[in-house]
Amino acid sequence: MTESAEDRSKALHSGEYVRRYERKPVSRISRLIPSMQLGPRTRLVDYACGNAMLLGEVHDIVEHYVGVDFSEDFIAAAKARAARLGATNCEFHCTDIVAFAQSHHDEFDVATALDFSEHVADEDLIPILAAIRRTLKPGGRLYLHTPNLDFFMERMRDSGFILKQRPEHIAVRDSRDNVRVLMAAGFQEQDIRVSLIPHYNILKLVDPLRHLPWVGRYFEARIFIECRR
Repeated sequence: MTESAEDRSKALHSGEYVRRYERKPVSRISRLIPSMQLGPRTRLVDYACGNAMLLGEVHDIVEHYVGVDFSEDFIAAAKARAARLGATNCEFHCTDIVAFAQSHHDEFDVATALDFSEHVADEDLIPILAAIRRTLKPGGRLYLHTPNLDFFMERMRDSGFILKQRPEHIAVRDSRDNVRVLMAAGFQEQDIRVSLIPHYNILKLVDPLRHLPWVGRYFEARIFIECRR
């Protein structure tokens, strides 16, 4: 039997990848929280939640957290994190996003998709984003965080010059392409706000170079987007 694209993706996002993910700095997530509209009555769904790193930053802020991921290994890691935190206002679903969305229309104030979209090709991402949009309440917000293809290191990876692209990163996009897929999924251009932000690791030191004329855009490392339904 031929291995499906979904099976290949699950294999890439299980096992050793999950163990390596534990080493990612919490600052990757924590620095985004001040830019999110969260409060004690917020129902938040974290799509492609991974090991639920976000939970540690929001469980004492929001009313309820829901983590969704198709990787059994990641969901196990997420539940373990919740247990360590003593977080009781959370639940987890091991399923794909479109399937989850079918029974959760108009339910959430906030959805997050952090470091997720670069793992998904356009033909799959657009219906996923459309499904995410349907799970938001009217006026609800989606927050998306992703690498910026214009960043010099991503350009090097994309061209195979010195650096190799991570096998999981099959669709790193620039800000224009991110807006394009969001609009194709049903979000309106006037409801999409794009911010270009520094990297979360040592590469944040190159961020001041973004102000250089002509070449500044190659030093804008990450993209953070807020979309309103």
